[in-house]
Amino acid sequence: MSTESYELKRLTEDGRRLIGDSFLRGEDLLNEDDLSEYVEPLPGNPTADLSALDTVVGRVVLKHSKYDTSMDAALASNVHQHLDITRRVAADPGLWHWLAVVRHPDFVRHRWEYHSEEAMREKFLGAGTDLYSNAIHRLWWIAELTHENDDYNRTDAVFSNQTIVNKVFDRWFARYRPAVVALCDELADEPSWVIDETTRRFNHALTNVQLEGLSQSDARELVQQILSEIYESKE
Repeated sequence: MSTESYELKRLTEDGRRLIGDSFLRGEDLLNEDDLSEYVEPLPGNPTADLSALDTVVGRVVLKHSKYDTSMDAALASNVHQHLDITRRVAADPGLWHWLAVVRHPDFVRHRWEYHSEEAMREKFLGAGTDLYSNAIHRLWWIAELTHENDDYNRTDAVFSNQTIVNKVFDRWFARYRPAVVALCDELADEPSWVIDETTRRFNHALTNVQLEGLSQSDARELVQQILSEIYESKE
């Protein structure tokens, strides 16, 4: 498969200040020329196949109705594959601000309904340590933490269950892959109330257990123990 590499950019702090409520609502449609002076190269000049990414994002927007959560599953693996970047590059919030504000604002507005300025600003200008914020950042990171080589079956399964997305990836432990994989695998077929209770108890258990000291096997055993306790309490 041929790829065409383009240099990745980031939106500067001055550029972020231009993003007001009218932009977030889709009333003030800033284009790339409007924002060109507020965009700069990323350190190290990383590249990605942005042309292919543009194509798949456009196709998903056309095929899905507004606010359809299934857009996430349709896009996540493609976002991850076409943005073939290191975690160091992915940790730069400005990259995700540029992708959301400059490259794909139509997707952000198509996927996320405007409820408040604060909530919509997060979808455009969130990122950093919060995996659940920026609309494109969340797709890349969840795919990064759930895929196995070129296998995105777990990623697809996660995005087919919005409770898992909400309860696992909106937690502070969400960047630790062994915990993420264990939770996603063990909770895949559980009802929403069990997912909610398990992630709550898992989060609480980490007050007494060092997260980074957990192997994937350890994390899986902890999740299984919590599930057993939850079901026993219901008998």
